[in-house]
Amino acid sequence: MTMTLEKTLINKTYYESFMLENENKHPIEVLAIAFLNEQQDESADLSIIRFAQGEVYYHYKDFESAIYKWEQIKNDLGQWAKKNIADAYYELRKLTSAEDMYLSIDSENLILKTEVALQLFSLYLEQGMLDEAAKVIKGVVDLNPDYPNVTNMARSFFEKYRDFSSAIELAVNEAIRKETAEWFDILKTYVDQGLTKTTAPAYFTKALRVLANIDQARFEQLAAAFWKSYQNAEFFFTWIIEFNHLFLNVEVQKSESWQELSGLYQDTYFELINGRYYIREIENVIPNLLTNWVKIATPNQALITSTAVLSWSEIFPSSISSVVVEEASGLFHHSDKSIDNVEASLQLFEAILLWADNQQVELGYILKWIVQQLLDYNMNHLLVAGVSGSGKASFINSLVGEKILEASTSTLVRFKSGEETKIKNISNQKLISDITLSDFDEITATDDQSQIIDFTLPSEYLNEQALTVMNAPSYTGNKNERNEWFTYLHAADRLVFILDAQNPFTSEERDILSQIEEHAPNLPIHFILNKADAIYNEQEVHRVLEEARSKINYYYPSAQVIVYSSHFSHNYRNEIVAFMNTIFGDRNSEERNKQLLYFIRKTLSLLLEKRVEIEQTHVDAVNWNEEAVVKLNGAVNQLSDLENEKIDVIKKSYELIKEDINDDLLKTIPQLLRDCTDFIKEDSDLRNIQEELNKEMNKRIDHYIKQTLVPKFSSAIQEWLEVSNVEFIQSQSYLKEKSDGFNQFYGEERFKLAGDFRILDDWSRDTDRMTSGMMMENVHVALKITPSQFLLNSSGKLLGAFQTNKIPLYKMYKKHIENEDYDYVAEAITKQVMMPIEMFEKGLERDIQMFFKNPFNVLKKAIDHAHVEIRSNNDALELLKINPEIYFDPLKLFEVRLRQCELMIDVKSKPRVIL
Repeated sequence: MTMTLEKTLINKTYYESFMLENENKHPIEVLAIAFLNEQQDESADLSIIRFAQGEVYYHYKDFESAIYKWEQIKNDLGQWAKKNIADAYYELRKLTSAEDMYLSIDSENLILKTEVALQLFSLYLEQGMLDEAAKVIKGVVDLNPDYPNVTNMARSFFEKYRDFSSAIELAVNEAIRKETAEWFDILKTYVDQGLTKTTAPAYFTKALRVLANIDQARFEQLAAAFWKSYQNAEFFFTWIIEFNHLFLNVEVQKSESWQELSGLYQDTYFELINGRYYIREIENVIPNLLTNWVKIATPNQALITSTAVLSWSEIFPSSISSVVVEEASGLFHHSDKSIDNVEASLQLFEAILLWADNQQVELGYILKWIVQQLLDYNMNHLLVAGVSGSGKASFINSLVGEKILEASTSTLVRFKSGEETKIKNISNQKLISDITLSDFDEITATDDQSQIIDFTLPSEYLNEQALTVMNAPSYTGNKNERNEWFTYLHAADRLVFILDAQNPFTSEERDILSQIEEHAPNLPIHFILNKADAIYNEQEVHRVLEEARSKINYYYPSAQVIVYSSHFSHNYRNEIVAFMNTIFGDRNSEERNKQLLYFIRKTLSLLLEKRVEIEQTHVDAVNWNEEAVVKLNGAVNQLSDLENEKIDVIKKSYELIKEDINDDLLKTIPQLLRDCTDFIKEDSDLRNIQEELNKEMNKRIDHYIKQTLVPKFSSAIQEWLEVSNVEFIQSQSYLKEKSDGFNQFYGEERFKLAGDFRILDDWSRDTDRMTSGMMMENVHVALKITPSQFLLNSSGKLLGAFQTNKIPLYKMYKKHIENEDYDYVAEAITKQVMMPIEMFEKGLERDIQMFFKNPFNVLKKAIDHAHVEIRSNNDALELLKINPEIYFDPLKLFEVRLRQCELMIDVKSKPRVIL
């Protein structure tokens, strides 16, 4: 079946083949006549005519007639007829029937299969069945990707419904299959949108390889897009490995600029060696990265690229092939050496500072301060040195414009012009701003070379010359003399050595100059013959100058030598200005960069030394905290003993009071009640005697409690409170002693073990309430119904009605009161009185514990903190032992960067090639 026939079948115009000689007739008429004619032949196949009739009915939207005709098709057009029937159902909105019919079609015809799939795709899409639609369109792309508009249709569908994984898959497959720019550009748009960063880089390797072979400009653009997309994402490291492995085998066309990709290589290289990765993680990555970088290095990157290769191969020999190293060496020698590379050095120093800060390694203030001064490239740094007695201080004072320095000092002082006077004291441990002049005098009078005084003041000369002046500690000639300030030689752009004009360039001075040269061989040294005013005439001054210059130039051919005295005229001051202009005239940024690199290398050396200190610091911290735990636990145990002791003393003291009150009540109340016999008189009205007697008994009990018992209890409680106060004071004295001991042990005012004396106030309040509220409810002592009482009571009422002799009854009452057992009354009253006293006693132990609660809490928190510190330091030690690379690897990689910076300014020497 030809494509022309398939096209007619797709468009349902097969019927037009019957109209070739019947253009003026209606298709229905033509086909009806043809059907009648064919029907005459019994062997004729009417399927073709019916197929055509169905097409005509379809175009006239008589879909049911069309379906009827197509259902009769039995020949080769049967599968096409099914497709047409499904189309008719589709138009009739019988979508389920249409779907079933489409799915029933079974044909090997690629065009038919494609058309059926596309119709199903439209059907599913219309019904919102997106999963089915996606499955069908993917199948069409796999089946017949070259079919008109199929891939564009698929792409539009995927993008519209944000199925970007399928869209990316389509773009990758089509780019590889067709090898045309269109699909690579589409893929790049997905990459630029960040849609590919969660896909493993290996998925795109083949597409990139194909693109590298057909269009390297687009290859660079796409590779750069992937690079940026993966940056700071999960697959970045994998991308670097995968891409560099691919790029190794790409034949680079030198006609391309490779500017963007080369820049990404540079950024990534420095990111990999910035201390975030272990060497084992990158040692197999960097060689390929550098090899590829060299291949595409642009002219403006030639220096940084070549030095990256050379420095890496120098620190890690044999890691990069000799061919690549030689290529880098050639690139280095043909690179632009005039490029200012200070920024690279500064970035390295900042990276080191950041890493040290993250590792909690303190580098000290001096190094940071020196580097900060070196970054001011417009400022000239002059170091003034000389032996003791050379007049160095007076020379510096004359430059500064004020008499600040005394004859000699062992402290390095830096003078700089500023709007107002400010003095800072800088040591490795601290930076103190705004110290006073008297502090300055006191500091410079000491023999301390471990600090720098930064002295800013208004100075016309220093400001005009953009000059800072550093005063080096004076040299006395003592061979055992400490010269710690030699480190600062590398912070100076030029050194001026002060000679005494009356005896210049002595062996003693040559000795210190030799030491200076040993420590800073590249530091330019110049000389001033000071105190020239002591020579009696100008002619002699000239002779001394020439003689000294001859001696000096033998050792220092480039040195400038002038005569100077602070007492000379203004012309000599002009000579100093000219002298300064001469010695600083040839200074360039390369010199300052070398100074910066010196302090970076010194920083790395210091960090290596710190590693040992760090381990020892952790060990010391563990030992110290373990000792602290022992001491603290001992203090807790002692405090527990003290607490128990105070509980015992205070409670026993209180118990004595309680027992005394209890005994007093039990002893006194019965006697007090018996004494109530005196209340009964011969003339007493015996009819009410029981009620009156009971009132009297309660009255006497109340009087006893208020007037005797309460004062006695109050007095005893006050004494008890005093005793308790003394016990607490003794406890606080112990606590203070412990606080002082621990604060001395910790080296800071950390412990304040304070007892809670508010407990005494609470006790005082509570006991006041007890004494003021110590009252007794009336008890029915005389009203208690006993046989004898009942008899007496009845007799009294009976006889009292008659005026007879009451004496026998009176005697019986008195005898009854005297002989009654009042213990039960005493116990009842005692129980009532003692109840609040005993309740108070029950809270004493808890209250005393409250007094000691804060000290216990402070000690226990300190113990917990010490345990945390022990665990933390042990963990750190374990980590250092198990993974020493955590510390050493970043320093090694910083050394690579440092070596690169050194190579970048080493314009005259040929770099050593490591093969």
